Order: sequence, then C-alpha cells, then structure tokens
Amino acid sequence: MTTAAPRTLAAITADALRANCGEGDCWARPGRPCSCAPAVHLARYQRARRRGLLSAADLTAVLAGVIASAVPAITAPAGRAA
Repeated sequence: MTTAAPRTLAAITADALRANCGEGDCWARPGRPCSCAPAVHLARYQRARRRGLLSAADLTAVLAGVIASAVPAITAPAGRAA
C-alpha cells in the first residue's frame, strides 16, 4: 500500500479558495480573498472539506497549524510575551 505525500499548506489553501468563505460577514466568493486577507478564515477550509475539495488529512494539517500557533499565546504566563 502506498501513501500520498503530504500536501503543502499553500496547495491546501489554493484548493480552499475554490469554496465560498461563510465566516461571519466575509462570504468571499470562490477565487476571491477573505476579508482578513492575506489570511484565510477557518470556515473556508471547513466548507472546502465538505465540498470534497480537501481531504480529512488536509484539514487536519490546517488545524494542527492553528493549534501550534495558538499554544504559545495560550500557555504564556499573564503579563509575559509568548
């Protein structure tokens, strides 16, 4: 059995941009940037997953990146930078 090589975040994001956003007031159409550009709302990745544009592994990679970037801020002692 062979496994596919992991996709880059850039490739995953390019596919996510093929879906509508749907985050709050954003509702960016396919191919258009989110209102928080250059970032992409998590809702857009979730919609792309539901539409079959992203795999479960793709969404897991995105979520792992979100968690990894949030952990230092969450675990920093009060009044000290992460």
